[in-house]
Amino acid sequence: MQSETRNCQNCKKDFTIESDDFGFYEKIKVPPPTFCPDCRSQRRLAWRNTYNLYNRSCDLCGKSTLSIYKPDSDLVVYCVKCFWNDNWDPYKYGQDFDPNKSFFEQYMELNHKVPKIALMNDDGISSMNSPYCHDVAFSKNCYMTFISWKLESVMYSCFLNEGRELCDCLGAYDFNEFMYESILIDKCYKCRYVIYGNSLQNCDFCYDCRDCSDCFMSFGLRSKRYYFRNKQYSKEEYEDILKSYALNTFTGWQRAEKEFKEFILKYPRRFAMFRNCLNCTGNDLIEAKHTRDSFFAPFSEESRFVYNGVKFKDCYDLSGGGEVEYSYEAATPDQSYNNLFSIYSWKDKDIAYCDNCHSCNNIFGCASVKKGEYVILNKRYTKEEYFKLKNEIIELMKKTKEWGEFFPARMSYFNYNETEALSMFPLTQSEAEARGLKWQNDFKRTVGKETMSQENIPDDINDVVEDIINEVLVCGSCDRNFKITNQELLFYKRMQVPLPRNCFFCRNDRRMKSRNPLKLWHRKCMKERCSNEFETSYSLDRPEIVYCESCYQKEIY
Repeated sequence: MQSETRNCQNCKKDFTIESDDFGFYEKIKVPPPTFCPDCRSQRRLAWRNTYNLYNRSCDLCGKSTLSIYKPDSDLVVYCVKCFWNDNWDPYKYGQDFDPNKSFFEQYMELNHKVPKIALMNDDGISSMNSPYCHDVAFSKNCYMTFISWKLESVMYSCFLNEGRELCDCLGAYDFNEFMYESILIDKCYKCRYVIYGNSLQNCDFCYDCRDCSDCFMSFGLRSKRYYFRNKQYSKEEYEDILKSYALNTFTGWQRAEKEFKEFILKYPRRFAMFRNCLNCTGNDLIEAKHTRDSFFAPFSEESRFVYNGVKFKDCYDLSGGGEVEYSYEAATPDQSYNNLFSIYSWKDKDIAYCDNCHSCNNIFGCASVKKGEYVILNKRYTKEEYFKLKNEIIELMKKTKEWGEFFPARMSYFNYNETEALSMFPLTQSEAEARGLKWQNDFKRTVGKETMSQENIPDDINDVVEDIINEVLVCGSCDRNFKITNQELLFYKRMQVPLPRNCFFCRNDRRMKSRNPLKLWHRKCMKERCSNEFETSYSLDRPEIVYCESCYQKEIY
């Protein structure tokens, strides 16, 4: 088919469906979308509360647990341990499909009865000692880490793919070790404040540097050592410069951060961060092929509109996930094949419209089912019965225009301002409520309980004593109280970095805002006498100098 321009039923703006897109939709047997790409993403993210965590009691064992669901919600919520054990039966909630009611209505009726896992976490199954993590798998000894997997001893981080001993990091492509306050890193070791780092060792405050060691406050270096502000020094001179900044102190760290941000603005930015990619558009891609309009999706192939995950193959419209194939319109469908319109459902094959279903084959409209097969609305069927009823439901969904659409945002368990949608697609309370979305006015946070003021926190990490873990600190930005854990303190001392003055949520928000948006703009290269044009995540009103690939390559060192 030829490309078509259609009007989004949500925002009423025109969007284009390319000929290749029609081929994909035909292959997975779903109708072309009626929402534009942004509205599809917003709808999925309205079902993801990633960072707002609450204390509540497990509805099975009664013990206190941390959860993404508010304690006053009408949902049944089990702690991670209870959810994964066999002491309860998800099939007892099974219900017959009623052809006189809409599918979404019946599904939400079921979903409010079936127990949910407090945090999407496989602690005690494939992970170990990582109870305070959400959307994390195959990890060990991790704390307050989100949307990541295959980690060990990682704290306060997000969007990581493999690594150990990381803290305050955002986006890791491949194995990294002993990294602090770094963004979009790959195969780095013992670095502090690195952005777009690849194969670095002992580097600090570096941007888009590769195969370097012992470099400080530099931009665009390749295979260098003992560089400061992009100039070569002797080993002794370099060490004296680094020592003079005293990065082990808060005052020294602040000075370096301020100078670094001013320094890198002088250099041109690459239109997109691609490495070993073929026919791709988007940003933050490594070894990707024919992957378009996608962001932080390394090692992906033949995919479009995917982001914040790894190894997508023949996938469209995924928000998070890893090692996924032939899937569409889903949130974190890890290690799945043909996973359609699902939420937090891992290791599945041939499933659709499911939430928290794991290691299943051929299930439809299910919630919290594990190792299920031929199940619809949590009721088991024979193989023949399953396919017959599934086809009947799809035909009815086509008539109600539900088939091919993700769950409506207005049906989400979460308030709009609890979800990831708010940061990517900001709405005011009145705007959200006008769209039928819920809004939360009272976020209960611990404040006013501090036992140590900001002024009394030692400037030098080497002056911090172990008793600090017993103190309650206060965030310098939002006044939220927070504490330093023993694991955290040992990391700061080993990495020789000062104690943070802000809580994790403010630190993470700052890192998230430092990333380019997950959108593209058409621009021209800003190099004089260059006529190249490209799609880039740098909008026209940004202060950075943006170059095409060939012009940028001429500028790096």
